[in-house]
Amino acid sequence: MTKVKSKYARVFDSSCTNWEKDKNFNLLYLKAQERHFNDILRFRGYVFLKDIYECLGFPITKTSLLVGWFYDASKSSGDNYIDFGIKENGKESNIELDFNVDGNITNHFED
Repeated sequence: MTKVKSKYARVFDSSCTNWEKDKNFNLLYLKAQERHFNDILRFRGYVFLKDIYECLGFPITKTSLLVGWFYDASKSSGDNYIDFGIKENGKESNIELDFNVDGNITNHFED
């Protein structure tokens, strides 16, 4: 059974920041960025999908300004971690990503 990609899924390819022809480099880079954003999530308490799209060189979308991750260790809502959903494409250097966003996180902020 094939998993359906979410509307947040993207392909890390030659149009992206820091993409290289070397697949192993791309995997290391993406895993390092995933760890980096998890550190930000734990430290700051939130990350918008826009932040990650911007870092990787994907176009910013309206939805990416609203959805993301909110860290709250005391609650069971949300994952409390960022997963890029990294999926290798065989020998290709392009890598599929499908982010595990918690959904719209703007309700966690006051006006």
